[in-house]
Amino acid sequence: MRSSGRRQRLTIVGLVAICVVLLALDSQGTTFTRARDAASRAFGPLERSANSVFDPVGNFFSGLPDVGSNKSKIDALKRQNDQLRSQLRESSVNSERSNALRQLGLFVGRTQFKVVTATVLDFGPSLGFEWAVRVDVGTNAGVRDGMTVISANGLVGRIKQASADTSIVVLAIDPGSSVGVRVARTGELGLVSGDGLRSMHFTPLNPRSKVKAGDTLITGPYGASTYAAGVPLGKVTHVSHSAANASASVDPYVNYTSLDVLAVVLNAPKPTSRQLTTPSSAAQPDATPSRKAGR
Repeated sequence: MRSSGRRQRLTIVGLVAICVVLLALDSQGTTFTRARDAASRAFGPLERSANSVFDPVGNFFSGLPDVGSNKSKIDALKRQNDQLRSQLRESSVNSERSNALRQLGLFVGRTQFKVVTATVLDFGPSLGFEWAVRVDVGTNAGVRDGMTVISANGLVGRIKQASADTSIVVLAIDPGSSVGVRVARTGELGLVSGDGLRSMHFTPLNPRSKVKAGDTLITGPYGASTYAAGVPLGKVTHVSHSAANASASVDPYVNYTSLDVLAVVLNAPKPTSRQLTTPSSAAQPDATPSRKAGR
């Protein structure tokens, strides 16, 4: 133990002596500088190699305190990007709705219907019907069961059940739905039945009907039909004749899978011959319907 302590003391004394010598040489300037430069040239490559290995590690650990801050910034940018995308979608939807309201106003202005506008809330089977939608107007807005529902393109369906602030609309394409119609060209009466997304079926009252492809069908009196008269429903695409009767396939004007802005007809004046046309057949004054109508 004593010999070990003695060696430690000698080592410390030796190191102090070396430091004194180095300080003395450094004070002489040139000689020590040349020696130091030579050592730098000799060991410089090794130092640079070591730095290339250890510097990235050091930078990694020095950057650790910023990781949390950078993640917060990235999350904030993602949220901002999501908000901008949402605003862009809303702007597009609002633009489409404004256009739909304008077109609906043109149609209503031409038919002289008194209406209350509505927006589709959801879509799906209801009250035993396969094709129905729920809208955001009800009895508080003057809506009653059986009222006709339209869009800017034509007939949508009828109110099946109205509550205070919402209503169920059965679509005209529902297989359990039938619409009394007339051929706009000839005035012949008939009945159109729905078949989901497949073509609707037209059965004229007169089995010798002269209906032909391209004819427009509009709502009209037939039996106990409650639909407002004069609303375009669709166009005849194919006619079949047999010894007993005639029938036709009909493509509806309304796209029932993208319904949005609608109108419920609160009253329905008797249509004139000028109204027995498709919604887009003539330009009319802009009479955009108001949600306040009939309230």
